[in-house]
Amino acid sequence: MKKIITLLSAVLFSATTFAQAYGAPESIEFDYAHNRWLISNPTYSNILSRDSQTGVVTVFATGANGPQGLEIVNDTLYSCEGGSIHLYNINTGASIATLAFAGATFLNGITHDINGTLYITDFSQKKIHRMNTATRQHNVFVTGLVKSPDGIIYDQPNNRCVFVNWGANAPIMSVNLSDSTTATVLATTLGNCDGITKDGAGNYFISSWTGSKVTRYSNTFTNPTIVITGLNQPADIFYNVLTDTLGVPNSGSNLNNTQYYYFGTTIGVNEIANSNFNLTVSPNPAEERTEINYELMTDGKLSIQLFNIEGQLVKTIVDENQTKGKHTVLLDKTGIASGNYLLKLNSNNSIETKKVIIK
Repeated sequence: MKKIITLLSAVLFSATTFAQAYGAPESIEFDYAHNRWLISNPTYSNILSRDSQTGVVTVFATGANGPQGLEIVNDTLYSCEGGSIHLYNINTGASIATLAFAGATFLNGITHDINGTLYITDFSQKKIHRMNTATRQHNVFVTGLVKSPDGIIYDQPNNRCVFVNWGANAPIMSVNLSDSTTATVLATTLGNCDGITKDGAGNYFISSWTGSKVTRYSNTFTNPTIVITGLNQPADIFYNVLTDTLGVPNSGSNLNNTQYYYFGTTIGVNEIANSNFNLTVSPNPAEERTEINYELMTDGKLSIQLFNIEGQLVKTIVDENQTKGKHTVLLDKTGIASGNYLLKLNSNNSIETKKVIIK
């Protein structure tokens, strides 16, 4: 535990230089397509953008109404704002539409499944709503929850969403997407849980106001480990799987900023480690025969993975020990839909990413 906290402290990059831009930041989301963090900023009724490489914070969208949870689906950012969902163009920040949910008062956490269907918690009404992003139709999916639901995340292998709750001894719960039934995944001693996210290995991270901390669980919700302390009202968190970086908004007044914690082993504030793999993808856009070329400086374990622009793992291309020197592997496009992807090469604690277009 002490070792973990020491490592995190060494690589923490706090955006205090830009603290004047923050007003009780509530939710953070990584925009993989534009290599930036998006942050809901309720006090100033806007949404901020933080460049992943430079840390520079700018305003992404104005005219928001106390924005809370954020979720990106394709080219649209969905923002929970009171009893409505506000849609923004992910490329420009322009407002697209505002959709009022009948009876909703405090839409808070938000996630989506592989079909683009949104699942949204209503903190005040103790409900979960569902929305079809293609048709924009929505309905109440879950009612009668005992505690106020907050952060929520899609769990594809189990066809469910997992959500955390407010209050003392807040349970971690799930909702079955086939029939909307709920179940308690784990009874906890955590209090006032706000956010939930998971890393590329399936480990879950949960932020809680009580204790001002983030707790990590295995993918089966065992082995709880407190990995971050000293926060102030940590809100809706997000894990960038490409760079193993956890973004944490502090909504409390004494920090009132966002902080970033690296859970890999390469030290650096730019979140993507400097590397010397000479990584190339040719041709790019990918054709029937596309080569991935790279050079390893030492022998060691290598993984090459392909992610979509929402950070979801699409394909593991290489996962093995390789020798020092130049290598070439083929990118098999079979079963992969057309679109923009991110190729991640990880070896000997160094990471390099490259955008790949598949037609």
